[in-house]
Amino acid sequence: MIKKFIQLLLGNPRTNTEPLVRQIAEQSLAEICQLVEGRMTGMTLAEARGYVRARATQIVLRESRIAIAKSTDVEFAEMATVARQATERLISQVIRRTHSGAQQPARVAA
Repeated sequence: MIKKFIQLLLGNPRTNTEPLVRQIAEQSLAEICQLVEGRMTGMTLAEARGYVRARATQIVLRESRIAIAKSTDVEFAEMATVARQATERLISQVIRRTHSGAQQPARVAA
């Protein structure tokens, strides 16, 4: 009860989402690279960014739900913000990896 009272007085101190955004981006990167690999040939940078954003949405939302459920610092109400920030962080990384050939090896089923 005291904790809730302090939050009401000071506002929500759980605003540092950067570590969680970074974690979600890292966990989603390989799967998104694998998903878009070879499909951006001939696209302009703007088209490629939009394509990656569209393909990353479901993956990032899934990873965001999982990460926020495990986190004690971020509430589910912040999921849209966290997912959007993670997606924007991923876009340039995915484009860079898929164009440079530095993509991680594909996963092989056991």
